[in-house]
Amino acid sequence: MESDVLDISPIETRVETGNKEELSKEFKRKLEWILICLLLLGYVVVSFAQTNLNEINYGVISRFKPSIKDAFKFGDLPEIKDSVKRLKDIKYGIVSQPLFPKYQVQPIAPAKIQNEPLTKLYRSLLKVGYGPIYNTPYGEFWISNTRNRDKSYGAHLKHLSSTNHLQNVGYGGYSDNVASVFGKQFYKKHTLSGEFNYERNVIHYYGYDTSINKISDKNYTKQRYQLFEPKLQLVSHYTDSSHINHEIGLKYYNLQNLNREEENNFNLNTNLNGFVQKEKVGVNFSTDYYNHKQSRDTLNDLIVTLSPYVEANGKRYKTNLTINTTLEKFKQGVTGFYNFEGKASYDVYENIIIPYVEGGGGTGKIIKNSFRSLSKENPFVDSSLNYTNTLLKYYGVLGVKGNLSNNTSYDAKASYAQYDSMHFFVIDYSKTIQMNNRFKVIYDNTSLLTISGQIKHQPNAKLNLIAKGNYYIYKTKNEIRAYQKPDFDFTFSGIYNLQSKIIFRMDIFVMGNQWALSQVTDAGITSIKPAQIHGYGDANIEVEYRYSKMLSFFVRANNIANQRYYRWDRYPSQRLGLMLGLTFVPF
Repeated sequence: MESDVLDISPIETRVETGNKEELSKEFKRKLEWILICLLLLGYVVVSFAQTNLNEINYGVISRFKPSIKDAFKFGDLPEIKDSVKRLKDIKYGIVSQPLFPKYQVQPIAPAKIQNEPLTKLYRSLLKVGYGPIYNTPYGEFWISNTRNRDKSYGAHLKHLSSTNHLQNVGYGGYSDNVASVFGKQFYKKHTLSGEFNYERNVIHYYGYDTSINKISDKNYTKQRYQLFEPKLQLVSHYTDSSHINHEIGLKYYNLQNLNREEENNFNLNTNLNGFVQKEKVGVNFSTDYYNHKQSRDTLNDLIVTLSPYVEANGKRYKTNLTINTTLEKFKQGVTGFYNFEGKASYDVYENIIIPYVEGGGGTGKIIKNSFRSLSKENPFVDSSLNYTNTLLKYYGVLGVKGNLSNNTSYDAKASYAQYDSMHFFVIDYSKTIQMNNRFKVIYDNTSLLTISGQIKHQPNAKLNLIAKGNYYIYKTKNEIRAYQKPDFDFTFSGIYNLQSKIIFRMDIFVMGNQWALSQVTDAGITSIKPAQIHGYGDANIEVEYRYSKMLSFFVRANNIANQRYYRWDRYPSQRLGLMLGLTFVPF
């Protein structure tokens, strides 16, 4: 490299001093020779290096064994592929699709019943209480068997009494006692049931003026009603329409009081029914025999009724037609009556609006006025009763009912009826003893227009509300007023369950004005004429605290408005009454 520099430097000197063209040619020529020498030198070095590599031997140890696969030769024949595809046969037409596709019901998987233990049932329940204001003891006891597929039996006992002495009207103590036993035997296609009821009710005729009548003996105004009632019934349960279902009932009762008033009743009631195609056809046959024993007379009353009927029910409608044919042997001989009755209802829309109509007419349908029915309605009735049966000549009912929601139902109707010999209670002023505190029964032909309504609301399992009311319009033929019949009545009941620990119960009663045939003194002249008895309202409240499943306590308040009202002429009610008690499960 140093020699090259020495060679070039004189050239550079000459360039600076000589001609520029000669210097350029000289420089190119020397540069070419230098490049040729470099190429020759490189060739000699490469040749020498190849001669040495050929003399070196390399040894490699490996498990790899090379192999050569057989040669595969592709065929030379050409393959023709047709790019044109043949289409299948085309069918032309219009395929219609519904604008709203049909709803497909999705099946619901059946619920599976798990093997959960049954709720424990107890055999008995005891409820006792005491009212300190009017000395009112109370006790009630129930007992029955537990779960049994073959039979059911039990008993019920009750006692409620009071020894109150109301101001200016005498001693008004009372006692109500009930004892009943029952039993049922279940067979494959029948149920045989029987029961025996005993009732003993004691009242006092306290509706007299104590300033005029000084009575110290409580037994002087005492009255006792005692009832014995056995029952027996056989009912079939055929599910096959080819069989005739039947119900046979046999009943008897004996009712008596302290004044030698007694009534015996034998009742046989039979029902046979079956299906003719889709219609239900049946017949009722009943026989009632009444024996009325009074202190001075005895009356017998035999009522035999045959009532064929037919029912036709559809998806939305229900109809019923009954023909009543009655023979009665009472007082003046044998009398025959017939009566037609019909019912029909139609579901307008989803059980929300169901209008219905009922009606009947004919020569009359007997409504028995017995010692039991009259004394139960008014226990202060005189022992010597005037027995006359009421005849329902004709009647008509127009109403509508339904469900406003899953929790609310209603029923509203208007009815009109014509009665022969409807009974009324009035004070008997003909007695020589001037106590004027016993009722007698009078009868009159009467028409009755009734407007009724009822609504039930149960938003959940904790709250239950029921309200119902009636408005009455009486029109008598001979009497001036419909005595002891209120213009209207209204009832409201509610139950609220607070977490199954505290139970609230409330009952509200409202009774309208009524008229009584009363003794009135005006300007020193005493006369008997109608007098109005003002209406009243009453409310009962009960609160129960459930300490456990076996024990609970309750507080009950009656007539919380503390009013002294009159349901019957001359007989005022008790004022505010309180009762404390408990409920217990002995076993």
